[in-house]
Amino acid sequence: MASTRAHVRHLTRIVVRPWTDLRGISNSSAAKSTILIPLVGYWIVFNESAVHWLQLAHQLGGSDTIDRISPRLLWFYMALCAIAGGTLLYAWRCPPEVKKYGDYKDYVNGDGPAMTKLTIDDIQNSLVEAGYHELGSVHKNDLLDVYFSHLNLLRPVSRLGVTILFYIGFIILTGLSAHVFVRVLKLLIGL
Repeated sequence: MASTRAHVRHLTRIVVRPWTDLRGISNSSAAKSTILIPLVGYWIVFNESAVHWLQLAHQLGGSDTIDRISPRLLWFYMALCAIAGGTLLYAWRCPPEVKKYGDYKDYVNGDGPAMTKLTIDDIQNSLVEAGYHELGSVHKNDLLDVYFSHLNLLRPVSRLGVTILFYIGFIILTGLSAHVFVRVLKLLIGL
C-alpha cells in the first residue's frame, strides 16, 4: 500500500507540472489572445449570416448551422477553446508571484530587497502553517526560495487542469497541422 502511494505520488509529480512550467505558454500573447476565441468563434462560426458572408460553410443542405461548418474548423475552434480554458485557469489559480517571476532567483532579486521585516514574518508564518516547521533562523533569500518553491507547487488539481487543457489543445492543433502537411506533400509529389 505504501509503495502504491509512493508510485502515485511519483506519477503525479511527472504529470502535474509546476506553475513555472506552465508559465511560458500561459503568459504568452498568443495564449492570452485565445481567451477571446470562444466569444469571437461563437459570433463568427456559429452565426448563420457571418458564416454565409465569410463563406466558411459547406452547403450541404442541412438546416442546422453545425451541419455546414467544416469539421477542421470546428476542431480548430475546440483546440483554441481548450488553450483558452487552460490560460484562464492559469490566470485565475496561479499565485501572482509565480506569474510575475520565472524562477526563485528573479523573485528574490525582484521583490526581495523591498520586503520589510513584517512581510518576511508573514511569509515565514504562512510556510509554518503549510507544514514547513524546520525553518529556524534562515537567511531571507533562502526563505524566499522555499516560499517561491511552495507557491510553485500549490493547487495541484488546477495545475493538472491547465496541463490537460493545453495537451488537448496542442494535440488537436498538431493533428490538424499534420493533416494539412500530408495534403500539401501529396500535392507536391503528385499522389
